[in-house]
Amino acid sequence: MSADTRTALLTAAERLFANGGIDGPSLREITRAAGQRNTSALQYHFGDRDELLRAVLERHLQSVDANRSALLDQLDLTGGGDERGLAAALVLPLVSKLDDGGGGPAYLQVAGEVVARPVRFAELLPVLTTGPGMARWSKAVEPLLPEAAVGRPLHRRFAAIRFVHGELASRARERRSRSDHRLFTSHLVDLVTALLAAPVSPDTARLIRREQPAGGRTR
Repeated sequence: MSADTRTALLTAAERLFANGGIDGPSLREITRAAGQRNTSALQYHFGDRDELLRAVLERHLQSVDANRSALLDQLDLTGGGDERGLAAALVLPLVSKLDDGGGGPAYLQVAGEVVARPVRFAELLPVLTTGPGMARWSKAVEPLLPEAAVGRPLHRRFAAIRFVHGELASRARERRSRSDHRLFTSHLVDLVTALLAAPVSPDTARLIRREQPAGGRTR
């Protein structure tokens, strides 16, 4: 079975996952949509649904992560941080996929569903959150966050990642009626900047303390 078969299966899966949800299309439907008569073609190349999904995500991640690293290279983070620059480094590589004719909008919808369902996709989530560029971004953002917002239970960095992916997934679904993304992008960067800089309120801090067991670790 050729590389062309693998590509056809990936393209079909990407489109069907975006249109019907990741758990929607059957493997047989994906195989048929890829124009494959051999019903074992998908299992041969990917094994199962989750490995197929992993391949769909990885298909776009190299360009997204490289773009993010390039943006981080342009920032001067020695003076205490640049919240808006870091927000842009999270947002812009994903925005570029809105006009990517190689399946970018479908990728954004699939990635948005994965990030929105971290329990169901716990084994696949690191594909989107631990690449070299994302790891650099996460490390640069941490010193700018309120101490209580780092890690459990607030997961502020992941909250930003999930928010951005959700907004881009919604935008991708409406791409036919929206061709100019400049205002959308600038506003999204504004919102992520605010999210990163938002203080932890006394009410939230009090609830965190109530959730902490005797050993001091939050559940």
